[in-house]
Amino acid sequence: MCAKLVLIDGHSLAFRAYHALPPEMQTRDGEPTNATFGFFSMLLNVLRDEKPDFVAVAFDVGKTFRHAEFAEYKGTRDRMPDDLRLQVKRIQSLVEAFNIPIFTREGFEADDVLGTLAHQGDGKGVQTVIVTGDRDIVQCVTDQTTVLTSGRKFSDTIYYTPESVKERYKLAPKQLIDLKALIGDKSDNVPGVRGVGEKGATDLLLTYSSLENIYDHLDEITAKRTRTALEEGRDSAFLSKRLVTIITDVPGVALDLEACRLKDYDRGVMVELFRELEFRTLVDRLPDSNRPGNELASETVATPTGQLALFADMAPQPAAPTDEAPAEPMPYGLVVSEEGLARLVETLQQASLIAFDTETTATDAQQANLVGISLAWEEGQSAYIPVGHRAEGAEQQLPLEQVIAALKPVLEDGAAEKTAHNAEYDLTMLGRYGIRIAPPLFDTMIAEFLIDPGSRGLGLKNLAWQRLGVEMTPISELIGTGKKQTTMDLVPVEDAARYAAADTDMTWRLVPQLRRDLEERALTGLFRDVEMPLVPVLVDMQAAGIVLDVPYLAQMSSDLRARLDAIEDEIYVLVGYRFNINSTQQMSDVLFGTLGLPTDGLKKTQSGHYSTAAGVLETLKGRHPVIDLILDQRQLTKLLNTYVDALPQMVNPATGRVHTSFNQAGSETGRISSNNPNLQNIPIRSELGREIRRAFVAPAGSKLLAADYSQVELRILAHVSGDEAMLAAFRAGADIHRATAAKIYGVPLEAVTDDQRAIAKMVNFATSYGVSAFGLSSRTELSRSDAQAFLEAYFATYPGIRRYVDETIATARQQGYVETLLGRRRYFPILTGGGRGGRNEQMGAERAAINHPIQGSAADIIKIAMVRLHSALRERNLKSRMVLQVHDELVLEVPDSEVIEAAALVRSVMEGAYHLDAALKVDAEVGPNWYEMEKV
Repeated sequence: MCAKLVLIDGHSLAFRAYHALPPEMQTRDGEPTNATFGFFSMLLNVLRDEKPDFVAVAFDVGKTFRHAEFAEYKGTRDRMPDDLRLQVKRIQSLVEAFNIPIFTREGFEADDVLGTLAHQGDGKGVQTVIVTGDRDIVQCVTDQTTVLTSGRKFSDTIYYTPESVKERYKLAPKQLIDLKALIGDKSDNVPGVRGVGEKGATDLLLTYSSLENIYDHLDEITAKRTRTALEEGRDSAFLSKRLVTIITDVPGVALDLEACRLKDYDRGVMVELFRELEFRTLVDRLPDSNRPGNELASETVATPTGQLALFADMAPQPAAPTDEAPAEPMPYGLVVSEEGLARLVETLQQASLIAFDTETTATDAQQANLVGISLAWEEGQSAYIPVGHRAEGAEQQLPLEQVIAALKPVLEDGAAEKTAHNAEYDLTMLGRYGIRIAPPLFDTMIAEFLIDPGSRGLGLKNLAWQRLGVEMTPISELIGTGKKQTTMDLVPVEDAARYAAADTDMTWRLVPQLRRDLEERALTGLFRDVEMPLVPVLVDMQAAGIVLDVPYLAQMSSDLRARLDAIEDEIYVLVGYRFNINSTQQMSDVLFGTLGLPTDGLKKTQSGHYSTAAGVLETLKGRHPVIDLILDQRQLTKLLNTYVDALPQMVNPATGRVHTSFNQAGSETGRISSNNPNLQNIPIRSELGREIRRAFVAPAGSKLLAADYSQVELRILAHVSGDEAMLAAFRAGADIHRATAAKIYGVPLEAVTDDQRAIAKMVNFATSYGVSAFGLSSRTELSRSDAQAFLEAYFATYPGIRRYVDETIATARQQGYVETLLGRRRYFPILTGGGRGGRNEQMGAERAAINHPIQGSAADIIKIAMVRLHSALRERNLKSRMVLQVHDELVLEVPDSEVIEAAALVRSVMEGAYHLDAALKVDAEVGPNWYEMEKV
């Protein structure tokens, strides 16, 4: 097998990545990274998949001979964005650190340099692969040179060989030069021959082989229009050929294979550079390095060697160091004796900060079994207590009951602060075994989320790497992945101990950094007084769960399936034949082919079919009766698959209840989200959707109490804007939507129509989301001009809101973030020039900035209410308990005897959670289930 040379088009790959990956990708310091990340992701993929012997990268260096010949060459392209220019320089420095040579040549493009190197590679007998972001260089494909380009998605790849070029274009690679000479290239502003398209040009080349031969036989071309176009475009055709021909003999470019040989590199340097850029996922993909002394520059706690130490004096003594084999320190403790456990407890009692973590058999804390407990009390001081292992070393474990009894007093003692990463999980696990961790609590995941709410890397491994420079062992190395994945109880005790003890050690080390950052951003109060007290509240709510009426859902499923079958039969009748209704491609063929519905303004999907998304179908309503049936069919299918049939599968067999998981770090606004099941998305706009709530029931002798903030976001908007007209309406207890309609339409309150109120309601709520005239028009039946007029009248009625909108956008642009009433920040680098984005992205960021102080404050307020209500219920020794939180609503399970007292308490606590100038108001209802309720 001959040697392989990989040549990379640096500029085109960077450009492609820049436009394919989110512009929000940047470091904490605001350095844009989307192009850099995409480039190196592709490079590492190529090194892994191609396994080349030689590698080189080429970059553009400025204007070329083509600009001298044709001043308008690439003249339609925008100037390279500044953030891409910065990233190209960063990419070049990283390529050099990777020990890969860079080729450039003044007056020539990277394509010319690559073409020259590939041509010389052919002569040296190597197999060459050119990696690029565009197809210009496909003309250089030979039997020895292939071209690898990215597809529709940046992560897709397409190989071009002589055979695939022939299949794709019907031409040989060299003929692509003549093809482009004829049809031009809009992206490079190459003119081509006006009036000649790709099909016509291809036919000409299949007949005459080359551009020159076409013109030599011009009189044979019978199509008058084509011949005239060619005659008039002769000069343009040959100019275009010179412009699109890649030079394969660039002066001064010489392929030295030894200089391009894939050499060893300093992995430690690359790790540090990737850490600086926060490329955690790319580190694991770096190829091995055999450079002497090239252990990681960053600290590694993932794979310590030698026997794990038993705790304290139970540790085996290391052999005396020798010149040949210096002794290695024992990294962490493994507690497997009563004496070791006693010494650990004694040590923990003296600690001021204790990190804790549990190892279990599953990610569902309600059903997982405890495998081990890890604790840390100083930097580098951590121990693991196995209690549920079934693998190697398991015979030395202490009994679970003995470990719980020993740890319970120290963990339930409030003298020491406790810390954990994603503490909710570990609190749930330990709570099931009788341990209630005493505050104060410091959750490192929640702290990081408050500091950087837009972060996609809240995991402990990522934080340890970014903040501490430590590479940690991924869990997949212990339990595997996919079909071969095992569980933690089957991992050898010593392997689990290394992993678990490192987790608590890193968690402990993160606390000082995170505490400092919280203080610098004035987030300490929000973290200490709201987010941390909320963690045990959510743990209790998850543990409580809610009863599900499974027989009711079974009957509902049967009824809905009968309705679904009837609707589908009706669809087949209207279409005229049976087809797969759930296939979007077949549905597209039916709607726009068989039924001939209009496609004006519609976009095609990647599969080449017109979209049949809900938004598209809404625009087609009234065009054909089948549209309404399809929308109904989709609604029923979603209800069945997502809720009616899925919810019974989520009932915990041990409790007979559904235990949803609440996530404090699920939304940048601070709103709590939930999953398994996602209760936030249970539909309530349709009657059918609302009926799903009937399945959530109270047990015998109890009721469900639902308390919902009334128009909380509008009340916050009135408060933060200080608009006197809106504040006055709330203080008067008026119907705010009717009051808004009366002011805008200039009619008395009693004269406002339902349609007028509906539009006013839409605008009242949409204002907090920065709605535009276009947005309002799309949500109502108003024309664009009428929507604009309505918005202008709205802001004239409420000038304080207009002022709030303008000032909030100005604040976001000036300082890069906005805050809630309690100081929760959301960052918008795109508005300060720190991130790329077009007008649509800018407007989207502005809308989010307008909304954050409102929706984020609503999220903060209900969290305060939950913390206070949780305490109040305990103080009064009530058995009532919170079981659900959905947006602005709390649902409690209340004994019949406590309904009146609990309702009054809930209303008092929720309305007193925060003082607004437009006072908070709560509507409370009670009933046997979440659907059938009466006001209380």
